[in-house]
This record gives sequence, structure tokens and C-alpha cells, in this order.
Amino acid sequence: MHSGIARSWLPDLLLALVVLVFGMVEALVGLVTGLDNTVTPWLVTVGIAASVALVRHFGWGSLAILWLVFLVQSAGVGDVMLVELAIVGVAFGLSRWGSRSLLWASGVSIPIATAFALAYIGVLAQGLWATRIARNLIIPLTDAGISWPLVVLPLIAGVLALPWLAGLATRYALAARTSRQSQQVAEADAELAHRERSQMEEIALLREGQARLARDVHDVVGHSLTVILAQAESGQFVDSGDPEALKRTMANIALTARSSLQEVRAVLSSPDGTTQHRTDLDALVDATRASGNEIVVTDSGVPRPLPPELATVAFRVLQEMLTNSIKHGTRDSAITISRDWGDQLRIQVTNQSRQDVPLPTAPGNGIEGMRRRLASVGGHFDMRGATGANPTFTASASLPIRATHSVERVNT
Repeated sequence: MHSGIARSWLPDLLLALVVLVFGMVEALVGLVTGLDNTVTPWLVTVGIAASVALVRHFGWGSLAILWLVFLVQSAGVGDVMLVELAIVGVAFGLSRWGSRSLLWASGVSIPIATAFALAYIGVLAQGLWATRIARNLIIPLTDAGISWPLVVLPLIAGVLALPWLAGLATRYALAARTSRQSQQVAEADAELAHRERSQMEEIALLREGQARLARDVHDVVGHSLTVILAQAESGQFVDSGDPEALKRTMANIALTARSSLQEVRAVLSSPDGTTQHRTDLDALVDATRASGNEIVVTDSGVPRPLPPELATVAFRVLQEMLTNSIKHGTRDSAITISRDWGDQLRIQVTNQSRQDVPLPTAPGNGIEGMRRRLASVGGHFDMRGATGANPTFTASASLPIRATHSVERVNT
């Protein structure tokens, strides 16, 4: 840390040393030649060097020392030294590196210092030949009939104001460049964040697609295997003397397996997971009856086509309800389906539960899949079981649709 501070001060101290050496040589020459044998040149030299050393790191001190130099020189009525041209660098540094308050203070100091300088030169002019300014500037101007303040005033103001304005311009140019760099960094960060957000959205869509595909395959395969298993189990009750009945059972199994295979292919080939043949609720019920289970459907209201998204959700949810009913229900009792076509489509599936098969109380893939599907369209899923001599299991789902007139229809 100390080495870093030393490195930051080193250029300023070296420049101040150069000013100090130059001023000392100039003061020594004045002393030897008899032009100025006072202590003023030495004080001015030390003050100017100190002001140069402090301007970048301690601007207020630099400005204060500069004013002390003015006062010392005015009080001593000493000659103006060439080393005082270093004030140009100090004026530049005050506006370039100073704080906002120091910037204002140094700016206000310029006209005040100009007035001081004019008064100082006026004092020197009383002795005419006493100083180089009188000999080289004031006397030639007065001899030519020119008012010397008209020339000296812009000269002094230029020496003080121009470097201060240059420092101010450099200050704001560097600030503008820093602002542009910060903006470029911010834009780069925003672009990176946008790309990362896009990637996360793509990953989320991919995962959602994978989850949807997994739910569809689960529903299709689970339903088909349940129906096939029910058909296969029913084969053991077929009269061995009735080969035609056995053939019908095997044909139903083959048809169900073939339909399942086609539906799985459709799911895998459909980019959005929707195909037309998976939205016909009545066709689903008819295909499920092939398992040998009796299914009774009751409709309240006017059945009507659903939008593709709602139709797919209704189909998959009813498919999973029927799968659970076959898995957990008894074969000798009917599965009842109630569909209420009002401002919502309410589907309720009830079956008599088997004593040897536990009810699906914990949410598995099928139940969780139904809940996710319904939640995606603003729907709701519920299930409940009733115990006793004839335990039952009821699953209910609701989907938001438009209201219609009410009518009753029953089919078995």
C-alpha cells in the first residue's frame, strides 16, 4: 500500500523538484547580477514548487500556497520570475483533479488574481526601470501611445484562464469517456444477462417439454397396460368351451396394444403434445369398456367441442381417472362418470374400491400429472375415498368453459 502511494506521488515530486531547481538558479542569477537581492525570489520559488507538488493530491493546499506566493510577491515588490510560468500547470491541475468545490474556488480565483496582478504591475511600473516587466513591456507600450492595461489584462487572464479551461475540458472529456466505458460494460452485462435468461428460458421450455412428454407417455402406457391387464384377467373367466369368446378377448388385447402403440408414436412425433384423436372423451370411454368393465356416463348440460388445449387436458385427466378406477376398482361394479357442462366442465369418476388394493392416497406421477395439467388451464383436481362395507373412490376435475343451457343425457 505504501509503495503504491509513493508511486502516485513520484511524478509530482519530480516535477516540483525541476521547478525548484530552475527557480533557485534564476534567483541565484538575480542575486549575483544584482537584479534582485531580496528574499522574495527564494520564497516564490519554494512556494511555486510546493504548489506544483500538491496540486494533484491536495488541491486546496496548492491553491492556498499559490495565494500566499501572490501576497508575498506583492508585499516584497519583487521582480516577476520565469519560474512563475509553472502557475499554468497548477491552474490546469486545479480544474482537472480538484473536487467540485475546489473547481469553483479556483475558477473564482482567476478574476481576483488577475486584478491583483494588474495592481502589482501598476506598483512595479512606478519605478519604471526597476523590473524587467517595466523595461520590456510597459515602457515600450507607453512610448508607443498604447494603454498598457489593455494588453496586460488579456495576457494575464489568458495565462491563468486558458490552462484552467483546458483542465476543465480534459476533466469532462475523461468523465465522458469513463461514462461511455461504463455504459459499454453495462450493455455487455445486460446482453450477457439476456443471453443467460434466454438460455434459462430454453432450458425451462425443454424441461417442461420433457415433463409433458413423460406425463403423456405415462398416461398412455399406464392406461393401455391397465386395460390390457384387465382384459387378460378376464380371459381366465371365459368358458373353455367357447373358443370364440377367447378369440374376442385376445382380439381386444391386440387392438388395445395396437392403439396404445399408435398413440405413443403420436405423442413422440407431436412437437406440442396435442393430436386430434386424443381429445374425444366418448371414444376414450368406449375404448376403456373393452377391458370388460361397465362404465356409465351421465352428462348434465350441453356437451360441446372444447378448445384444443382444454380438450387435451380433459382427455388425459379422464384417461388417468379411468386407469385408477380399473386398477383399484372391482370388476363386478360399474364405473360411473359424471360430466357437468356448465360454466365449468366438471368430471367426476366414481368406482367401488377393492379391499385388497390400497387407494392412491399419496400423490404419484398420475395424480400429480393430473393436477399439473389442470392447474395449467386454471382447473382443479380433487380425490376422496369412502370406507365401509362397500368402499368407494371418487376423483373430481374441473376446467373453466363458457356456460350453456342445461339438458340431461345418460348412456351406458
